[in-house]
Amino acid sequence: MSKIRQVEENLWVGPEDFGVTPHFKKTDHAIKHYPNGPALIHDPVQPGNIKIRFDFDDEPDDPDYTGDDSAKYLGEVFEGSSAGGHEGYVDMRVNSVTNRDGFFYMGLVCLFIWWAFDSFALSHMQNELFRQILTYSGYGLFFALSFGTLFRPVATPVRFHKQNQEVYVWHKKVLYRIPWDECEISICVAKQNEGYRGSQDGYQLNLWLNPKHAVNQDLTGQKHVSLNMMHNMNYHIPLYAYWEYVRRYMTGEEPLYVEMSKEARTPGFNKKVAAEKGYLRGILIFIPAIPIMLLVRPNFMALLTPFKAKWPKEVHEWTGERCDWH
Repeated sequence: MSKIRQVEENLWVGPEDFGVTPHFKKTDHAIKHYPNGPALIHDPVQPGNIKIRFDFDDEPDDPDYTGDDSAKYLGEVFEGSSAGGHEGYVDMRVNSVTNRDGFFYMGLVCLFIWWAFDSFALSHMQNELFRQILTYSGYGLFFALSFGTLFRPVATPVRFHKQNQEVYVWHKKVLYRIPWDECEISICVAKQNEGYRGSQDGYQLNLWLNPKHAVNQDLTGQKHVSLNMMHNMNYHIPLYAYWEYVRRYMTGEEPLYVEMSKEARTPGFNKKVAAEKGYLRGILIFIPAIPIMLLVRPNFMALLTPFKAKWPKEVHEWTGERCDWH
């Protein structure tokens, strides 16, 4: 059952979590410029540089406390969503990259159910040829659902360039160069949750791509395009944490955890550890760890797919260096 309550004609309030109580509303800007704008209920956080104050159990209760200790929690945002940190910019992965595990696990469950159905029902079929066709078709379908979804092409991250105070997005063959103070981001109520028919709350962090910021196509007269940065069922706090991390980074507020990466933050064989403990031992540990990591961290392992979108050359020129990390 939904916990989002309508308290006024144009005001919906979400449940309090870690001291954050979201207030959603319909806005004239969204109605005019966003797809499905008249039905959109959201909390605009940018432009406006809306600061999020978290209340953690181990932080002081002083009302004047700034909440800077929450940086250690916001570090989880970097660990879970960043493709890598650099001196002048940080790349943040989008929802299609960080939330692939749902269909992966669904496919595994379906494979197990189909195996049970094959063992106890299909095995008694008289027509052996038809049984084999039906059996392997089912296995192929659910295997494709699980692993095909997991290793589909990886989208480029969103590049938040603090030094240039710009945001670079490559989405559906359109390149956007967005000034930070014109960037449009909001946290939306998502009622389209598949299989739940709106009975559970869903939250979505959207980056709204203004057609005027497209540099490789003329999109005059078109509505904004929504880019899903993060989707979460029932809990809004991960989305507010994601936004607060990006906000602090772009505004230079400290402290904030950013790991300066020398390599892309993707799974791989750790040569440094292998050199210290021995390559043979490292290989013997690495090989059986792959299926375990696939089950435990499927989103991370999905980054091994060779099918990855590449930044257009203009982004490398704006950035000042070539970086195609995902």
